[in-house]
Amino acid sequence: MVNSDSLSSWHLATQNCGPMETNSFLLWQNREAVIIDPSIGADELLQKMRDLHSDGIRLIAIWNTHGHIDHVYDNARWKAEFDVPIFCHSADHFFLEHLREQSLWFGLAEPEVVPPDELLHEGQTLKVGDLEVQVLELPGHSPGSVAFYFDDHLVSGDVIFHHSYGRVDLPGADAKQLGRSLERVLQMPAQTQILCGHGALTSVGAEAQGNTAARDLMAKLAA
Repeated sequence: MVNSDSLSSWHLATQNCGPMETNSFLLWQNREAVIIDPSIGADELLQKMRDLHSDGIRLIAIWNTHGHIDHVYDNARWKAEFDVPIFCHSADHFFLEHLREQSLWFGLAEPEVVPPDELLHEGQTLKVGDLEVQVLELPGHSPGSVAFYFDDHLVSGDVIFHHSYGRVDLPGADAKQLGRSLERVLQMPAQTQILCGHGALTSVGAEAQGNTAARDLMAKLAA
């Protein structure tokens, strides 16, 4: 199911898709759109983008929060249809190069391998229409995990979930880095809405109060 929301002048459609129930996001403002983490079979978002394209809105980029296969599986499919660049952090470049190995780990059909066209970094400002989006480096779940922050909303990838956080038992993960990233997220304004890579939307305020798993990890690493 696709859910659409709009605040101010931007719009967001989301789809939970694939065997890992990954959240993909289609963000648009004025006449431009981006797909964030095109997961396995985000067909409803793809059709939504086709409809937007018919209305004169063009897709300008594919943004990856990180390089794990469930978040990048359909990069090639979206790139082939809309001829747009893929953005990913340099530290996760190798994940995109090794999609075959990732697909074997998870028992998935091998997707087409396409390298990133542009590299993301801390402090970078991206634009969708007139909407400015800040790139935050939040490593730990993967070396190159990033989040996209705009208008009190944070697309967090797998850094933080509702009352949980991203796995640190995968190649390239680092619990200490993730602890620092979680601390950074939880210090953001309480009203910040967190659009997680899996599961329900939450907020910084809710997680600062109720995410005992994140607090326990941070306390353990600080000891």
